[in-house]
Amino acid sequence: MIDPQCAALILIDMQEGFIDTASPLCIAGAAATVPACARALEGARAHGMTVMHVRRQYAEDGSDVEAVRWEAWAEGGRPLSTAWPESLACPKELAPLPGEPVIFKPSFSAFFGTELAALLRQKGITTVVLAGTTTPNCVRSTAYDGLSLGFNVAVVRDATSSRTPEVQEANLADMEFIGVSLIHADELASGGLEYVRDTEGEVACAVALERKVAGEEGDAECAPCEPMPHLDSIETISTGWINKYLLHYTTVDGKPYTYEAASRKGPEAFAAQLAHLGAGEAPRTDAVGMVPILPDGSILLIREFRYPLNSWCISFPAGLIDEGESLTEAVARELAEETGYRLREDLGEEAVRVLPQTGFSSTGMSEESVQVVYAFVEPAGEARPEDAELIRPFVLKRSEIRPFLESNRTPIGTRAQLILESLAL
Repeated sequence: MIDPQCAALILIDMQEGFIDTASPLCIAGAAATVPACARALEGARAHGMTVMHVRRQYAEDGSDVEAVRWEAWAEGGRPLSTAWPESLACPKELAPLPGEPVIFKPSFSAFFGTELAALLRQKGITTVVLAGTTTPNCVRSTAYDGLSLGFNVAVVRDATSSRTPEVQEANLADMEFIGVSLIHADELASGGLEYVRDTEGEVACAVALERKVAGEEGDAECAPCEPMPHLDSIETISTGWINKYLLHYTTVDGKPYTYEAASRKGPEAFAAQLAHLGAGEAPRTDAVGMVPILPDGSILLIREFRYPLNSWCISFPAGLIDEGESLTEAVARELAEETGYRLREDLGEEAVRVLPQTGFSSTGMSEESVQVVYAFVEPAGEARPEDAELIRPFVLKRSEIRPFLESNRTPIGTRAQLILESLAL
């Protein structure tokens, strides 16, 4: 069965603007699914799943309303905007608990133009369970995008709604046909993920086995799985801000081998991260690195005194993601602390664009993973670094990058060097 800690319930658009019959965007049957959505929430929380809430909020001037619904929206009181604030709320039994992310999406799919995929990867989540409204639009587009991104996808059938029962059943059948698991709220509440198939995991194992068999039989067209050393034990040498470990392996030829590693994680979290990576699973993201871009296309960098170098160093703003903090929240906080800049308010969610895969800061020494983003920023005030941090932000125009790289003699972080070189090209 799927580990509940590797799964998330995503509740989509259960707002009064889609539930209240006074709203022109009301979905028939949405109100009737509130109890089932509440049972799904309660079950997900009880079984230790992550819970995320996805919502829609339009600009009061209607500039971001889908063209196909703009007329009804404008003439019907402008729901899901601050012109009708009550329509933005959700039923009290569906309210987020402290620490549960609320993500605002610019269109139908919960993945489109949001940080949802990055948040899921950061938490090591491989399965998403969808509930909310509407089944043909927001739920279905989220399900298809989830499948395209490699997640297992399930839909809580009685916690979703459509304009007619016929439309509901047709869309559920289509999703089931392409591999979406259909479950009921009571099944989720009682059995957790017992009724959700781990399709991605099953196929990955089947492919690995097929490649292994083909390799043993000498099939040149299918390369065998590369053998790996086996991690036998992890020995803690010292703890502190940076922890030091000895990794005791058995190599592929059966010999013992010990490797030194460093991590900011304690022994349990460090062992869990290595287990995730060894199993081919997505890492739990530790930090964020950003490439800040100003409205005129200039690049924001920092000079920071780096104690291990005993020198100033050129780099991009970066920092650890705090417990319970979303990726965008970490970006905004680090920008403010290190540079005094902020995410551009006119771009909304588009101010942060996430690279599709988490990377690693130093694969020869540490398992620390870093999610790199492009951040579109603007000046906001004074920087607020911590007492021991010596940071000086500075800006380079695109035309200044090449001369800077050719003349700079200050140590530079590899990530900053490569990105600046690519921008200079």
